[in-house]
Amino acid sequence: MMITPYIIFHGECKEALKFYQEVFHCCVKIKQLYEDYVPEGLKDIPPDLAHWVLHAELDICGTGVWFADEAVDPINKGNHLRLTVTVPTREEAQEIYERFIEGARIVLPPTETFYSTFHAEIFDKYGIGWNIVAEEAPMQCEEEMI
Repeated sequence: MMITPYIIFHGECKEALKFYQEVFHCCVKIKQLYEDYVPEGLKDIPPDLAHWVLHAELDICGTGVWFADEAVDPINKGNHLRLTVTVPTREEAQEIYERFIEGARIVLPPTETFYSTFHAEIFDKYGIGWNIVAEEAPMQCEEEMI
């Protein structure tokens, strides 16, 4: 069993896919547009629905993430979803953070914690919440034994 994150947009999916490709240096594995498909129950068809993404997949840091433009239900930007990307080093975390911050809302600026040399939390320009964490932990000194 596994859980696959599914990130939903409303007409911005192509733009978001390009953005996430640049942030994570990854490739779109699958992308299918709506083209002639119109979902059941759709009352108001967006004029450019044919160019919206019906389904796409990226491999982000070893995790398959699915994407789509939702045409039936309204989408609200919010804090209902946060994803955590964990990379080996502080330097890699900083690079990802720098690529993300344009148009982002920073919730937690980069900080060192007891579990990581780098942890930052942002909502990107699409309203998706991200934690960026380095796997490396800060150096801990053991108490001196007397």
